[in-house]
Amino acid sequence: MEKKQEQLIIEKMRKLSRERLQEILDFIEFIEKKEKEKGWIEFDEWAINLAKEKGFYNLTEEDILNIVKEYRRSG
Repeated sequence: MEKKQEQLIIEKMRKLSRERLQEILDFIEFIEKKEKEKGWIEFDEWAINLAKEKGFYNLTEEDILNIVKEYRRSG
């Protein structure tokens, strides 16, 4: 964000009531939450595509559990 934009936001916020500032904070936290969720969705899509690419898409959760258990035993 440009310094001008930051300064403008700060100036405008200084004129608002405490209640309005709380609304702004709530909105910012909402945006942060959405961005975090978006990151997980992107990760899930990446993982699914990788599994398809490597031929793992047909594995069940039980298959994966067994693979992990075997790996841990051998490690």
